[in-house]
Amino acid sequence: MKWNGKHVAGMIKMIVFSVFLACTGNAPVLIGFSGELTGSNADLGVQGRNGAILAIESVNESGGINGRPIELIVQDDGGTPTGAKAADSALIEANVVAIVGHMTSGQSMAALPVIEKAGMLMLSPTTSTSLLTGIDDHFLRVQPAITAAAGKLARIARSQYRAERIVVIADQDNLAYSDAFRKAFVDTFEKTGGHLSENLFFSSSSHPDFDELMRPISPSNVNGLLIIASARDTAFIAQHLRNNGFSCPLFSSGWAQTNTLIQNGGKAVEGLILVADYDIDSRKPAFETFRLRYRERFGRPPTFAAAQSYEAMNLLAKALKQTGGNRSGLKEALLGINDFQGLLGNIKMDPYGDVIRTQFVVTVKNGNFQTLSAIET
Repeated sequence: MKWNGKHVAGMIKMIVFSVFLACTGNAPVLIGFSGELTGSNADLGVQGRNGAILAIESVNESGGINGRPIELIVQDDGGTPTGAKAADSALIEANVVAIVGHMTSGQSMAALPVIEKAGMLMLSPTTSTSLLTGIDDHFLRVQPAITAAAGKLARIARSQYRAERIVVIADQDNLAYSDAFRKAFVDTFEKTGGHLSENLFFSSSSHPDFDELMRPISPSNVNGLLIIASARDTAFIAQHLRNNGFSCPLFSSGWAQTNTLIQNGGKAVEGLILVADYDIDSRKPAFETFRLRYRERFGRPPTFAAAQSYEAMNLLAKALKQTGGNRSGLKEALLGINDFQGLLGNIKMDPYGDVIRTQFVVTVKNGNFQTLSAIET
């Protein structure tokens, strides 16, 4: 076998981790990760898992949780409600102290009864449905609820792009996210004088025929299109729209802000506008260090899913240091942290585990995401 730099670096990390275990003599702190590693949202799950791994490596290199290393146990939720329940049940059976996940709102909603019954804390990097806002449960997150971003995007569509008649195309497989976003967007859009021309729903798991889906609409009766779907499906829909003569502005949600959108969408997604919580152009030192380390470790740039999973894992580690690596008191420890510096700014939870963060207006320009402006909350 020929050894290269990556093999050597990986072996060194394994040796360091083994020596660390031998020296501490303490059992590892088990943390679970639940996300879609196969399926239409695999880009979110893989990036989320990688962000968690990077955070754990950093924590372990710095002494772990009061001398105990963190060990990550990963489960693939398959992008289905049944898979989400099964994944979390397996992690609970494995005696993890907490679960980082899920990466989509639909799976978090499906898994909620499972974690509530077990009293298991779940910290989501990217779940943003408003259906989980303001509830005293075991679900916490570092991603803001979707309502604010949807309203801001609607105002941008009306004021900056003069959209008057809009069509919404949404994935019903993640209805907890897509319908909440749709309702918040349409509410603001109509209050500011716009008109909803059509709602079009599809199932990403059922191999949708996008030509058939878009048959009820024509370029002449809309001047704006909102796509609420994964990066992959948003790209495919954009291709169909452009190929069928739709030249009006395209709007989307932060769900689509991954490299898969650009790779699969090409020129069709040029100019697309979305409001997100992730500033890919940030020059904050913490973010630049993370971005460099992520690329070196995984050979590709990070997305918002990786960044927010990294933040979630580090936030969880800080709370676990207060509880001695135990489940008991973990929720209270997390809610009590008010000085946690995330990659792009401070993260503070309210009493229900919801957060408010700066949001960004983002476009696709010359095959890259570009941040246009920040929207302070």
